[in-house]
Amino acid sequence: MIHLARFADIRAAKAVSDYLQLNHIENHIQPENSDFHVYIRYEEQLSHAQYLLQEFIDNPHDEKFLDASWQLGQIEDITPDQQTTSSGFFATLRQQTGILTRIIGVLIVVVFIAQFIGFHPWIYQYLGFPISVNQLEITEIYRLFTPALMHGDWMHLIFNLFWWVWLAGRLELIKGANWLFNITCVTALTAHLLQYRMENAAFIGLSGVVYGLMGYAWIATKLNKLQLQIPNGIFVLMLLWLVAGFSGILGQQMANWAHLGGLISGMLWAYIEKRPAQSQA
Repeated sequence: MIHLARFADIRAAKAVSDYLQLNHIENHIQPENSDFHVYIRYEEQLSHAQYLLQEFIDNPHDEKFLDASWQLGQIEDITPDQQTTSSGFFATLRQQTGILTRIIGVLIVVVFIAQFIGFHPWIYQYLGFPISVNQLEITEIYRLFTPALMHGDWMHLIFNLFWWVWLAGRLELIKGANWLFNITCVTALTAHLLQYRMENAAFIGLSGVVYGLMGYAWIATKLNKLQLQIPNGIFVLMLLWLVAGFSGILGQQMANWAHLGGLISGMLWAYIEKRPAQSQA
């Protein structure tokens, strides 16, 4: 990958990234320390990318940069001098996640609140995995994915939401919202179908997707397809949790096959994914 620019604000980086993408220059954002670096994939596009970057530097308020973000589905305020002065949890969350990570996170919380206030039967009926896949109506295909939005208790919710925000947020900033959407759907589907095939349809939770993202990050980092620093201890902890779930020593019912299915699909995604071009000094 070819380094193009460094920004202190994710919104400015996204403005440039979206404008480059709209001009058919493949790129991604790499968070490094407290900054955000924009890399382009092909060296032959460097001069054009530098020209477009200079356009942004000369006039960051030009509507064409906001239009690019709208056309690519990014609807954040992205001008560099309109940075929020707020601090704390929500400011950090905004800086370290992309819009899709936040949308899915909010959906998960809304679904859980709806379960908590009494809509539990309705949610299970319309969002739960079908009792029989063979009898699934075409209009209910979404139910193969939506169990990932449901959680059984506060601890279940907090555990999965933490890992989703922490890992999916970083991956979205690096790989983009479209990539995150695709891998989320694939890992959720694989996890749910394996759990259904090996046990039954009585499962909920985002854990399969979390394991899928973790498996992807683990293998992609080892293969130099991803630049993301995750302590090896986290991978070991997740594997130990998986083994403990299958062994039954935790004394609680868990969707272990969903965890395994998500993990395997994420690892396979990393193996199959094309290796990015090497950075040029």
